[in-house]
Amino acid sequence: MAERKLFGTDGVRGIANKKLTPELAFALGQAAGRYLQETEQSPVAVIARDTRTSG
Repeated sequence: MAERKLFGTDGVRGIANKKLTPELAFALGQAAGRYLQETEQSPVAVIARDTRTSG
């Protein structure tokens, strides 16, 4: 069976603490923040969470 992608058109998805670790989430946040600062005059970011029990 093919391995599932972490990145897609609907964001980053994965099982918490498996391939989607706190360290990876932190690194992604840092990279996104750096990118926004370098490319936007008034950067805005929205962070959300799935509110379902499984999210």
